[in-house]
Amino acid sequence: MSEQPPRHRRGNGKGNGRSGGGGDASSGGFRRWLAGLGRRGRISLVVGAVVIVVLVGAVLAAVLSSGGTKGGTKSNSSTTSSSLGTLPSTSLPQVVTNSKLCPLTGLPAAGGEATHRPALAVKIGNDPASRPQSGLDQADIVYEEMAEGGITRYMAVFQCQNAPLIGPVRSVRWDDWNILEPYRQAILAYSGGINPWMQEAATLPWIYNANGSFEPTANAYYRYNSSSLPASLGPPYNYYTSTKALWGLFPDAKTLPPRLFKFSKTPPAGNTVARIVSIPFSGASPVVWRWSRTENQWLRFYDAKPDVDPAGTQLHTTNVVIQIVKTRFGPYNESGPDSRDVESLTVGSGTVYVLRNGRVETGTWDRPGPKNITKFTFPDGKPITLARGTSWWEIVPDYVTVTIQK
Repeated sequence: MSEQPPRHRRGNGKGNGRSGGGGDASSGGFRRWLAGLGRRGRISLVVGAVVIVVLVGAVLAAVLSSGGTKGGTKSNSSTTSSSLGTLPSTSLPQVVTNSKLCPLTGLPAAGGEATHRPALAVKIGNDPASRPQSGLDQADIVYEEMAEGGITRYMAVFQCQNAPLIGPVRSVRWDDWNILEPYRQAILAYSGGINPWMQEAATLPWIYNANGSFEPTANAYYRYNSSSLPASLGPPYNYYTSTKALWGLFPDAKTLPPRLFKFSKTPPAGNTVARIVSIPFSGASPVVWRWSRTENQWLRFYDAKPDVDPAGTQLHTTNVVIQIVKTRFGPYNESGPDSRDVESLTVGSGTVYVLRNGRVETGTWDRPGPKNITKFTFPDGKPITLARGTSWWEIVPDYVTVTIQK
């Protein structure tokens, strides 16, 4: 995890397109040329130079005034370069100023109004040593992403609910901010990572950067002592946090997340019965979701073994979004030689399965640009809807075969 960012070659003062030792001759030639212009020519040259400087200064001022981020840092990320004017406005995230419903779940908000705070996304490990994790059952949305070496990582997103214990917290990945851009403003909480990815996360204008490896944001994390949780293994499995500590890092952040989904009370026409859905990411993560009519929830397993929280309660959710995506290898080894990170391409379109109410809705996901909200539609163009409640969003490489049993 300590790989350095790419280094760029810098000039040594002896080259840069000029022949060595020629400085005196070239400066003398310039003086002779300037003298030959005459007084009127020299005045015109100076005036022209001043005009150019003024124009360049105006352009720079305009660029800098529009590129500011939190804390005055400018983003140099190529992922922010898409033009809003080229994207369909109907799929851009809309500002939510007040809501009686939780923006990410559609459920009634406690106290009658959603708390004015941004979405909080926390990176949580999911290699076998990280289990059982804390805090997943309090998240509004849990994203599961491919990491490297056949393992997946979670990004648990909180907004309406609180979690007193979240962990083990792990490192940042390229996927994270690419998923979060439609949230408009979001806190991204993680513990270190490859240097270029940490630098990228720190400069993006839609991210409140809560890196647990640097002060002062590291104050929101601590080494947890436990004989039963993954923390018993020591670093990096004993790094934990809470929603209170993380939201407390950014007390002035008040932007509610947009509504990412369309909700309905009953599944629309175009669905079929589904009871068991298998997503074999790898031998380390053979995910299975089973519908429980009794609990009206999807229950999570690894093959036939229930996936449980530290209290022994099986992890569950109201909706499961299965987004089939293309992937590519990233440029860095994440956990040793030959462990290049997997980047999931969530801009574009592809197949989607939405599990709700013991049924599956099959259609297409579409996200034309990084700032757009992902839309789900049936083949006839009608929207695919979710039930009100929590969601797990499985981002599945297209080489993984998803099996749905009725």
